Order: sequence, then structure tokens, then C-alpha cells
Amino acid sequence: MGMTMEQQKKVKKGAIVAGAIAGASSLILLNSNAREKVKDTSRNVKDSVSNYTTAIKEDPRGAKDAIIARLQNATEISKETLNKIQNILDTQAKDIKETTQNVVEESKEIKSSLKEAQNELGEIKDKATDAKDELVSVKDDVKSNGSGQEQQPRQL
Repeated sequence: MGMTMEQQKKVKKGAIVAGAIAGASSLILLNSNAREKVKDTSRNVKDSVSNYTTAIKEDPRGAKDAIIARLQNATEISKETLNKIQNILDTQAKDIKETTQNVVEESKEIKSSLKEAQNELGEIKDKATDAKDELVSVKDDVKSNGSGQEQQPRQL
């Protein structure tokens, strides 16, 4: 009897996984610290499984109820944690939104102030140009009159 292609693929995958596990295990077991850690972990797992097995054999109903109670407690703790996380996220989102609105408002105020300053600087520039023109006119008048007669100031 021959194997189908599907079965051959499964066998190949199994062999590859087994090889990878064996290779990783051999690398771990070369290191003495890793070896000791694997031994300790294995003993702890064995002891825990043995304890659970004994407890279940002695009182199957009690063990089941204890497991269910722990799962319910874990579920409640998870729900509380999720609610707290959601509250934090909601609060932070609200704070970020308010901060963003403040930044937008302040940016608009700054832009408005800059426009006002630009207009005022334009007015100052115009007045400075007028003053320069006035000084140039006085200089030209002094040169052309040569007599040093005073000129009437121009009206601004």
C-alpha cells in the first residue's frame, strides 16, 4: 500500500518539526546551565501535574469547581483591566483633543498677531520712506537755494 501525497506531506512536515525540536534540544543540552534549568522546569511541571492529578482523583467535583472559580476570577480581573484601559484611553483621547483644539486656537491667534504686526511694519516703512523723502528734499532745497533760507516743512 502506498501513501497518498497528502500523507507524504504530513510525514515530511512531522519529520522536519521533529528534527528541529531534536536540534534545538541538543543545543540546549550542551550548555550545563540550560540543562539544569530544563531539569528543574521538568521537575516542577511533573510535580504540578502530579498534584493536580491527585487533587482531581481525590475530589473531582471540588477540583472542577476550583478550576471554574479561578477561570471566573481571571475573567473578572481581565474585564476590570480592560475597563481601566478603556477609561485611560478615553481620558487621554479627550485630553489630546482639548490640547489639539488649544493649539489650533493659539495658532490662529499667532497668525492674526503676525498679520497685524506685518501691517504695522508696512505703515512704519511708509512713514520711514516719507521721512527719508523729506530729508532728501531738504538736502536738495539747501543745495539749490544755496542761501540757506529755511523752507516750510511739508505736511505729512
